[in-house]
Amino acid sequence: MTTRASISTPEMRPRDIYRRRIRVKTDTGEARADLEDDPHRYGVTVRHDSVRVVAVEGLALRTPWSLCASAAAALSRLEGMPLTTDFTNVYRYIDGSMQCTHMLDMAGLAIAHAARGIRLREYDFEITWSEGQEQQFATMYVDGVNFLNWTVQDTRILSPTPFAGQNLRTMKPWIEVNFNDPDELEALMLFRRAIHISGSRSLDLDALPNAAATGHTIGACYVFQPGVAEHALRMHGTTRDFGDSPERLLMDLDRIS
Repeated sequence: MTTRASISTPEMRPRDIYRRRIRVKTDTGEARADLEDDPHRYGVTVRHDSVRVVAVEGLALRTPWSLCASAAAALSRLEGMPLTTDFTNVYRYIDGSMQCTHMLDMAGLAIAHAARGIRLREYDFEITWSEGQEQQFATMYVDGVNFLNWTVQDTRILSPTPFAGQNLRTMKPWIEVNFNDPDELEALMLFRRAIHISGSRSLDLDALPNAAATGHTIGACYVFQPGVAEHALRMHGTTRDFGDSPERLLMDLDRIS
């Protein structure tokens, strides 16, 4: 993968950076995945017998909408699922449009890392964001090492090759065909997701009464289902800004030694 320095240059003010951190830890019979960014703080614990999922518990610790936490109960449908090295396989066992996308992704990561025997992994994402910008510069770190950098305009990747020309919205099948290594495939899928979510910086969510007011009631996840979005009230004051303080991400968890 191409590498370059962090995007936190003197020309880019910290508050112009969207940050997201994901941490996955596994132990005997258990795996936990945690996520934090501006609007979200979620955690999912998966218990298993080394062959199949035995139990799943989702924690919605900070959510943009009042009904986000309600989706945690649906994760129990993953119980009995065989461990798999591909975190996206959870979408074969459960309807992603009726879940919290973030908690379902965390469940998939916990399962996949248990299957691959990865004791600890941390993903960090830095994505430039400012109103009306023509391009975004996105950087991903894996366990503290700069893994990949993309320049993006709207939803299209401009550089580097072989990603140039791919559309973030439609590139999932292309990733699955061209990247067979579970670590690379996982990182690319998570990078793509983080860039999409970085757009949340353009919204003042506290100015909206409910999820329907975003105009995104298209059934992408549980809260944005028609009939649900209208009742998913804004959780005021829950958005954070980690632009100049990445050390605060997941600070509620034990510090990595």
